[in-house]
Amino acid sequence: METAFSPPAGLTLVVALLGLLFAAILPTCLYLYVEPRGRRQWATTGDTPSTRRAPIFVRLTAWLSFVVGQLALPALLIPAACAALVYLQLQLGRGRPLGLALTVVVGLAALVQALFALRLIPLGVRLLSGDPRTVRSSRTSALVSAVVLGGSLVLSWTIATVPNFVHPWLAVALVWTALRPVTAYAAVCLFHALLLGRCAGALAGRSTPS
Repeated sequence: METAFSPPAGLTLVVALLGLLFAAILPTCLYLYVEPRGRRQWATTGDTPSTRRAPIFVRLTAWLSFVVGQLALPALLIPAACAALVYLQLQLGRGRPLGLALTVVVGLAALVQALFALRLIPLGVRLLSGDPRTVRSSRTSALVSAVVLGGSLVLSWTIATVPNFVHPWLAVALVWTALRPVTAYAAVCLFHALLLGRCAGALAGRSTPS
């Protein structure tokens, strides 16, 4: 039996698509501004100005750099939410040492992930300019994202399976306001880092003059 309060699936899909479209506006404008200015760095023998551009895989990765880097700004709200949870635990007298420590750790992990993701915006510009040094950043980004993702998944599993691991209200608040967003964003950042690593071959060729 359907509940009267369940939103239609079509409405949910439309809202999600509109959100994705809105999030893509600024990265697309930045890409359209930067990409034509980096085309001369991808010149090859016998090409023409109309065909001279980075490989499509590099262009897609650069555009994703702008998208993921833009998402770092709302991701900074997660450490703020964790700070609010710490304050509530202390004010309500529910501040167990373990709960406080986990909240602080999750907030710090979210902050580190967001700061690393902010670096993707200038990295995308360098990627479109054919800078071979760009790929070196993919290793550090992949490592940070993998650690944050793995830690978030382990902590989420522990909270869900171990009774009274943290206070019940803290478990719900921590999972929905911090752990799930951190896990999702770390997965997106890790995916982008893997794509960036795949650009190594195309960028390595830029070190040899044409």
